[in-house]
Amino acid sequence: MSFSTKLSFAIIFLIVWACGFSTEKRRPKQIEETQEKREVKRVSEADIINRTRKLGDSITKQVTAVFMGKISEKYAEGGYKAAAEFCSMKAYPLTDSLANEYKIFLKRVSNKNRNPDNVPSNLEKQVLEAYEYSIEQGDEIGANVQFMRSGDSILYNKPIRIPSELCLNCHGSPGQISKEVQAILKKEYPIDKATGYKVGDLRGMWSLKFLKKEIVQGL
Repeated sequence: MSFSTKLSFAIIFLIVWACGFSTEKRRPKQIEETQEKREVKRVSEADIINRTRKLGDSITKQVTAVFMGKISEKYAEGGYKAAAEFCSMKAYPLTDSLANEYKIFLKRVSNKNRNPDNVPSNLEKQVLEAYEYSIEQGDEIGANVQFMRSGDSILYNKPIRIPSELCLNCHGSPGQISKEVQAILKKEYPIDKATGYKVGDLRGMWSLKFLKKEIVQGL
């Protein structure tokens, strides 16, 4: 190869290098963005707990407002009988629809359950007993958040107290519950334990199960 040919190749190489050309293979931008989205977010357990608590507080506040609003509406339409019928036949589809909306598992549980579906799990029973003990000691009780044993779910619990005299027409002493309502309860819940309450008593608790990955994605 002549000197002039070598010189020509050298000049071409310098021009290409100066223009920023690189032989490195570059990934398409779309692939890079997808990989960034797949990166695991680094958040602390405290961040996850706080986020779960805020969501749980918000959801249970909304569920309680909707539930009590429906009870009051049914009472206005047909008295305690209509309210009791709503509780036994319509309340659970209502909570189910809200659970689907928020993509969570949501239920009410109680050690003195009325509906067999409201029997607490072993873990929920421990939380309920802790609430009951705290009340006996005169301590304040509030929401409880903890990671479940599986590690991929988080349990949120919030105490439910008897809020008003209206509720005693279904949950009070036998003398406070009308014969019509007693007949409904006996028919719908033959093994009913949910009576004998006073205003302010611990009725049970909300139990919400969140997927950890959903909480992390919201942070």
